[in-house]
Amino acid sequence: MPARLTIPIHSIYVAMRGTDRHPSHCIALAGKVGEQVSCGIYSQRSSSCKEVMAGDEQCNKARRAYNLGPIIDRPSRIELV
Repeated sequence: MPARLTIPIHSIYVAMRGTDRHPSHCIALAGKVGEQVSCGIYSQRSSSCKEVMAGDEQCNKARRAYNLGPIIDRPSRIELV
């Protein structure tokens, strides 16, 4: 992930800017939550982002935090914007 988009959180760990506060909003997230969003650094995203898949438990937990309903039908592929 691009260093300019990160902040140090420990001597060897970094986090995406915006995820260090609550409510969090990753600086690489483009668009409006609840309407349409995409990752601005999808091919360079962190391992923690790669672990979350559209419609999985972690995804739907994050959606609940924004009062959004769950994704019931997972997309067969994700289109890069």
